[in-house]
Amino acid sequence: MKKMLSMFLAAGMAGTMLTPMTSLAALDDYKIVTNAEDNKVIFDTDMGYFGDDTYALFMLLQADAAGWLDLLGVTSVGGNVTIAEGTTAILNQLEATGRDDIPVYMGTDIPIMGLNDDATIEANGLKRIKSMEKVLTYGDSISYDNLGDLENEDWGYSTLKPQEDSAWKFMVDQVNANPGKVTIIAVGACTNVAMAVQSDPEFAGKTAGIYYMGGAIDVPGNDTPCAERNWYYDPAAVEICLKAGFPKQVVVPHDISYNQVLTKDKVEHIIESGDSVYNKLVEEYAYPKFVDEPDRRQKLWDAQVPGIFLCPDLISKTDVRDIAMVTDMGYSYGESVAWAEGTGPAKSATCTVVYDVDGEAYWNFVSDLFSTKF
Repeated sequence: MKKMLSMFLAAGMAGTMLTPMTSLAALDDYKIVTNAEDNKVIFDTDMGYFGDDTYALFMLLQADAAGWLDLLGVTSVGGNVTIAEGTTAILNQLEATGRDDIPVYMGTDIPIMGLNDDATIEANGLKRIKSMEKVLTYGDSISYDNLGDLENEDWGYSTLKPQEDSAWKFMVDQVNANPGKVTIIAVGACTNVAMAVQSDPEFAGKTAGIYYMGGAIDVPGNDTPCAERNWYYDPAAVEICLKAGFPKQVVVPHDISYNQVLTKDKVEHIIESGDSVYNKLVEEYAYPKFVDEPDRRQKLWDAQVPGIFLCPDLISKTDVRDIAMVTDMGYSYGESVAWAEGTGPAKSATCTVVYDVDGEAYWNFVSDLFSTKF
């Protein structure tokens, strides 16, 4: 169904913009990447419910429906949640948006080097984050056909099921089938991507590139004074990815959360912009928190990534840095260290770092995108 939709929409393209099924005039103001044939995306996420991952997913679903990119699938990974929780959240939200055509693949929430025991954590001044504690509880009983008793009180339990193959096998297969055209958008831990790299040494070089949400470049971390959550969860996986030879590496770090937050007025703007399923879901599940807490400022790290992928002109502050990970045990474990371009050590990799976007233009784009019925 998704392929037929994309072909139908592509047939109506004029120049680089779509001939609308309904009016797309509001989106004419943005320089949007619209070549779905060359912009295939795998979304690798530690999904929750109406956190930053949800907004990112909705943007990708709309871009896919418009024919601007081809969302090949969504893969679950550790980070903020366990694999079971994250997979369930992905399935619930795909079902709610009527996008059961998007396949979902389970990855892993076990870091490349395994889970550190409590004695190691205490001896090195480390921190076991809540999702890691839950991984120990769920263990090996979770599989594609058994996600456990995770019925969400608001969303229920999805009737959709994940695919049987692993996330990293799916990544490798898609990249081999579409060399040079697949971009990985990795907004959780990097474990799945590292597994793909390890299973196929040519994997990274055959992608179009990778966009990360992770690291704290010029600001303190949010999990430790040094480390940001996603990259702290599995720093060895990040190191593998950074050095894998991706032709393009874009990092959206924790730094951006100091500039871009979701506020009550922005949520109201999204809701008032239209009556699509996305507008309605934002109103039902996100807005009540802002009504109860009018001064709420919700950080949306992951949501920035699809925006800058689709509209690079939204970026307002960027730099090129050499980045390496601290993987040795100790107080700086999980830190992402950055140098000026060309001055980093051999273990570093050159990345484009996005520090900020044009906030007004960005949230107008999100509102226009969510409200457009393709």
